[in-house]
Amino acid sequence: MKTEKYGWLIVLAMVMGMLLGVMFAPKIAPGNAPAGRTGHKVESVVELLGRVYVDSIDADSLNGRLIGAILKELDPHCYYFSAEELRRESESLSGQFEGIGVVLKYIGDSVFVSQIMPSGPSAGSGLLPGDKLLGVDSTQLSGAGLNNDEVVGHIRGRRGTTARLQVLSHGDTEPHTVAVRRGVVSTPTVPYSGMVDEKTGYIRVSRFGERTAAEFHNALSALRRRGMEKLVVDLRGNSGGVLESAVEMANELLPRNEMIVYTEGAHSDRKELVSNGGGLFTRGKLAIVIDEYSASASEVLAGAVQDNDRGLIVGRRSFGKGLVQRQFELDDGSAVWLTIARYYTPSGRCIQRPYNRGTDEYYTEFLNRMFEEALTDTALAIINDSTPYYTSGGRVVYGGGGIFPDHVLPYFTDKLLAYVNRLANHSIIERAAFDYTRANARQLLATYPTANDFVASFNAPDKLLNQMIEMGEKDGIKRDNASLAKYGAYLRAMLKAYIGESLYGDGLFTRIYLDYDDEIARTLKLLDK
Repeated sequence: MKTEKYGWLIVLAMVMGMLLGVMFAPKIAPGNAPAGRTGHKVESVVELLGRVYVDSIDADSLNGRLIGAILKELDPHCYYFSAEELRRESESLSGQFEGIGVVLKYIGDSVFVSQIMPSGPSAGSGLLPGDKLLGVDSTQLSGAGLNNDEVVGHIRGRRGTTARLQVLSHGDTEPHTVAVRRGVVSTPTVPYSGMVDEKTGYIRVSRFGERTAAEFHNALSALRRRGMEKLVVDLRGNSGGVLESAVEMANELLPRNEMIVYTEGAHSDRKELVSNGGGLFTRGKLAIVIDEYSASASEVLAGAVQDNDRGLIVGRRSFGKGLVQRQFELDDGSAVWLTIARYYTPSGRCIQRPYNRGTDEYYTEFLNRMFEEALTDTALAIINDSTPYYTSGGRVVYGGGGIFPDHVLPYFTDKLLAYVNRLANHSIIERAAFDYTRANARQLLATYPTANDFVASFNAPDKLLNQMIEMGEKDGIKRDNASLAKYGAYLRAMLKAYIGESLYGDGLFTRIYLDYDDEIARTLKLLDK
């Protein structure tokens, strides 16, 4: 079956988030280009608004919006970052930030600990998943009307400083203080890897950051020691990131002297990137799993594997983002990402979707295409550019916007899944799991000291399943007994996966969900052939 972890209601938000999931070359200074008359005109209008407009105006914010509007007219992936936005994006790409190492959950105006990062500063501090954060130091958090960024800003801080958290645990009537010494927190881009059977390894790559290639290499090395002969790389939902990381990952999979990707633009000479032959898995059966949200660097890796006939591409047509950005820093610490080139797969495909009708239409077309293709079971039915390209082995592949899989995995059409999907779309499964975790975190951690103990022995109880059903009914989702009879075990697994994620970290969700992931099961059958 196929239900999205976070539901269809956030599809548009995920798509728009791909504006940030871009490849970029090393940042360079913009130089001292002279300001033309247009620049003076814009400055004059901003200055005039500051003097006469009816409301007060933040000139920096207005300038940023103006720059963003200009870039939006170029292509959907040119982007302006304020200094603060750039800092957050840099942290995301580096995979590290300074803080206390917790994942937060917001319910109304209350702030809760959703997850303790296993190797972060808060591990062993006494904080528990489900704890309510009333304040930090002298700043009130819950009930203060702060937005998410403001809450995070108060909790984070320089490494070595101490955050004194006012905490109310479930069942307590009085808060207590937990002191956490801030440190460097790492957020892995390879959240899970493991063996799915005696010979087949599985690696999940959530995004391409600066440390992804090293994490992928370490995962490959560990799986090879366990006897891996076949490999599944899961790029579903991976909207991209650092181009160099995708190239280094391709190096792990391709024999020597195979083209990985080339880039070229009006002001950028053609640059070819070729495999060096030193990878850990250049032989052996390989499958890359993609979906509609696999973009940018994900498409570079999938395209390199497909065009070199190195393995199977399985799933659904990828997003279709084939533009390369370079970062140009501005004097005030902000920056712009400007498109400088297109990338091409080894066969010569540029898989960038057309964007000549504007950014809004660009994303609207993606949504329309996604729903149109959702039930398609053959790639040939959805090709809108019949120009043939040829892999190294002579197979025909197509461009036209995205990587077309060798084997399409359509969504299941079982009408009994509608009830399950409604629960997922309304975040009912996740909410029920969090409420259970919050009420039982201390007991669960005592009963299941390790993630392995939890996976082996915990089962979602009937009481929890019924609480989830009742929660759904309060949201207008009528109980469906036929669906529960068929998919009850799946719903219990989802509840278990969310609880495990809160207690032991991100990788446990994937580990538990894999047993119920029909797309991976179908991929394994294809790999055997």
